[in-house]
Amino acid sequence: MVQIGVLGFGNVGQGVQDILIANADRIRTRCGQPIRIKRAFVRDLSKVRSAESTGIMFTSSADDILNDPEISIIVEVMGGEEPAFTLISQALRAKKHVVTANKEVIAKHKETLFDIARQNNVSLCFEAAVGGGIPIIRSLKIGLAPNPIEGIYGILNGTTNFILTRIEQDKQEFEEALKKAQDLGFAEANPHMDVSGLDTAYKLVILAYVGFKVSITLDQVDYEGITSITKTDIESANQLGYTIKLLAIGIRKDDGQCVFKVHPTLIAKSHPLAGVHNELNAVYVRAKGLGECLFSGPGAGPLPTGSAVVSDVIDTVLDFGHISLRHVETPAEKIAPLKSHTTESQFFIRLTVADTVGVLETVTRLLGKHNISIADLIQKKETKETATLLIITHHILESEMKASISELEKESVLKVESLIRVGI
Repeated sequence: MVQIGVLGFGNVGQGVQDILIANADRIRTRCGQPIRIKRAFVRDLSKVRSAESTGIMFTSSADDILNDPEISIIVEVMGGEEPAFTLISQALRAKKHVVTANKEVIAKHKETLFDIARQNNVSLCFEAAVGGGIPIIRSLKIGLAPNPIEGIYGILNGTTNFILTRIEQDKQEFEEALKKAQDLGFAEANPHMDVSGLDTAYKLVILAYVGFKVSITLDQVDYEGITSITKTDIESANQLGYTIKLLAIGIRKDDGQCVFKVHPTLIAKSHPLAGVHNELNAVYVRAKGLGECLFSGPGAGPLPTGSAVVSDVIDTVLDFGHISLRHVETPAEKIAPLKSHTTESQFFIRLTVADTVGVLETVTRLLGKHNISIADLIQKKETKETATLLIITHHILESEMKASISELEKESVLKVESLIRVGI
């Protein structure tokens, strides 16, 4: 029997236990021996179910798990940087295999932890850190390994995707959709990490390491969230044939340079990512020689995340006796990725303008001054005095777009309501 220790026993830890119990026969058949949780570390023993009802020995001392010779695999599902980073490091040094769902720790400390794992000949698996139940890490490591990755585009945060879906389908404003997400348990009481784009940025750092084999830090990712997206933006995008998603984007250009960014994006309704709704996640990969692949599924929650954790546990058990390179990431190249303002994109611009002669000419003149041409335009009369302009530009340097917007904002006859990137 394989006995594991769990650091943290909240929703995900409970999900791991539920999966191990419900699918015990299947798991035993798959890896040749049963797997059970022997001990679980929790900060407050009064908040856990009794040991009798779970078969688990709960402890408030992580040392009880780290020093248990019968425990060969440690699962970390605490979240947060500390004490998770310290405990994972100690577990690896104690020659325990580690499975973690902690995106922040992996994103911030990947090289350090992989080095410790290699030095101690143990595995460090992190499938559950990105995409919940979607096996994207294993797919990039193995299934897509022969093919150089050219682009990764991910809907990686279930909270923001749920909010944007509700704004679009229920005609709600951001705050109302956020409250619904909180009421249903899809958003935390403090949703900053999700709605700011930070959660997605952490995950993109990990995908850069695995998919592109480049090592970047969080401060090298330009990221922004969805707090400025309005119902009007989404309705306007719909009129032009688009929907809006928060995307993590990683691109390797033909010259080998890379760009990594997170931002709201207008996606054509015909694109596969446009149909990913509510709390679902998806990763769209473009690989040289292979083409395009889409991975989609539940991106969060006890059972999807727990499934990814148990999958890593099974994979580790299958390789007991030797350490596979797929379980400890090989070193990646440290690079300085391109900043967003040096790259090109199409843009969606929403303007409120005075409904007078010459306003459209002013807009096109100021855009043309920065070599920005218009791919699509809709003009709608709103009141006797005002109209709305919806513009999709052709590809243009982001720096030129921002310079043009600065000039448009100086004009008294118009107001820039929104500026959102377009396309994949």
